Amino acid sequence: MEQPDFFNRCQRQFEDVIPELITEIKKSFLIPRTTKTNLKPFFERFGIELPDDIKDYINLFWHTSVFGVYDCDKQNENGGYYKFDEGLVLFPVLKYKGKTDDDVLLQENGVYALTEELYEDFEEEEGVPFHTDLVNIVKDYICIGWTEYSAYKILYKISTGEIYLESLIEDRVADDKTIASSLAELINKLYFLK
Repeated sequence: MEQPDFFNRCQRQFEDVIPELITEIKKSFLIPRTTKTNLKPFFERFGIELPDDIKDYINLFWHTSVFGVYDCDKQNENGGYYKFDEGLVLFPVLKYKGKTDDDVLLQENGVYALTEELYEDFEEEEGVPFHTDLVNIVKDYICIGWTEYSAYKILYKISTGEIYLESLIEDRVADDKTIASSLAELINKLYFLK
């Protein structure tokens, strides 16, 4: 909220948002929700129950998205695996004109659409031997956002709650090192560049 260009950068996201929500976000950014989104369509589509911290991310607040710079090198001081500052964007939770609270799950750039895109990237291909294994491995991940510059997917590992960047190596889903041990750690360590 201290960034003067914050709302200019979010302007496109506000185009069809209900006006009263925009007014409240301009005052305090995170607006407590009084209703819950039905998350059953996610389970019906993917066969995966959303983890509690992702459910909370969706159901506790309305917000444009959670974003900022995440210094992977600083956060992983033991290994120093990542050598770049990267802007991370986690999916938004906004209510648009003519939409219901349940439509939040299915909106563009939401967790449903991002995960669907991730799974489509790993659909089975005939004649690609490693791909069959990856189709099963990818089911342990949910896509929760993207990096601003490199366009890596941000992946939430369901079995551990750890956060990874997608791997650009052909026979892998995620990099072998985490960028955060939990969603809460990731969000709490985001910052803005001055």
